[in-house]
Amino acid sequence: MSSKRHSVLPAVDRSGPKPPVNFSTSLTISDNAVLQGTHSITMQAETVVHPRSRIESSVGSVLVGRRCIIQERVHLGAASGNIDKGTGGVSLGDYVLIEAGSVIEAGGTEIGEGSIIQVGSKIGSGAKIGKVRAESYLFLTRRS
Repeated sequence: MSSKRHSVLPAVDRSGPKPPVNFSTSLTISDNAVLQGTHSITMQAETVVHPRSRIESSVGSVLVGRRCIIQERVHLGAASGNIDKGTGGVSLGDYVLIEAGSVIEAGGTEIGEGSIIQVGSKIGSGAKIGKVRAESYLFLTRRS
């Protein structure tokens, strides 16, 4: 019998395209986090991405600011169920905390500086929460 502890959760699905990334050198990303999509994913200094988080850029670009924490089982950049919603990605300001099990849909969604998204929350596409900067709006509306 092996002394290695096994997770009760299913294995992480790593299928899908690998996105173009732009990372700071001071990131901490779990090897069990999943990054996939076709648009760019940009993460700035001292951000932490926990295990089993999914950052997806299939709908639009993802921008994560400085010193953000993305906890377990967060799905950042999820496709919206409503096809009529606008295009665009997800932008997180600096010092944003997204707690475990939350879903942030893509589609021009902006989470402002210092915001806290609590456990199990769902933020729909196009939402603008907290203190939003003008330059993040320009980033989301630019087409790749």
